[in-house]
Amino acid sequence: MSTNDRILQIRFDALSAEYIYTRLLSKISHRSTLINALTILVPILFSSAILITKGTDNEKLFNNISIVIGAILLALIVWSLIAKLDQKRENYIIGRRLNISIASEALKLLEKDCSDTELQWFYSYIVEMDSKDAENIGEISNKLSQEANRYALKKQIPGSKDVVCKFCNASPFTYKKPCFFKCKKNTCQVCGNIAI
Repeated sequence: MSTNDRILQIRFDALSAEYIYTRLLSKISHRSTLINALTILVPILFSSAILITKGTDNEKLFNNISIVIGAILLALIVWSLIAKLDQKRENYIIGRRLNISIASEALKLLEKDCSDTELQWFYSYIVEMDSKDAENIGEISNKLSQEANRYALKKQIPGSKDVVCKFCNASPFTYKKPCFFKCKKNTCQVCGNIAI
């Protein structure tokens, strides 16, 4: 593998990781926002309901519902602490930022002649970042991997619309979602496009 091919592959991997981090960040941000909204809004609503129903036949019912919902909210907060949602969110933000930087640096290296020292330092840095990405991202679905690969293909060479997948020769710009039954076997394992 030539130096340029290796740098292109590093850029491709960094762009794929950027996409995956973005998707994971979106997912975890929705969860955090939901938990925060519930922990603020539900006590306010049920406190209001308890005050309104005070002295009525529904007071006992609302008190019991309030206790159950309080226990559920407490369990949800404990789960978010155990799952370390805030820490994961921070790791995803840092991981995405670093992969954007790697993709940008790879593009700069492609445009200039680099010394072996610069390249060795860059390759060593990539090994370290790949291990952090593996730790943060873990296992992902085949579908998300294919989406990330299509994104990376589109962004790999800025301004180029002639990019195609190396494995199926399909363009990521003309993605055809495979039909459920017949076309699944004709899809590319790397980009998920229908093989040409």
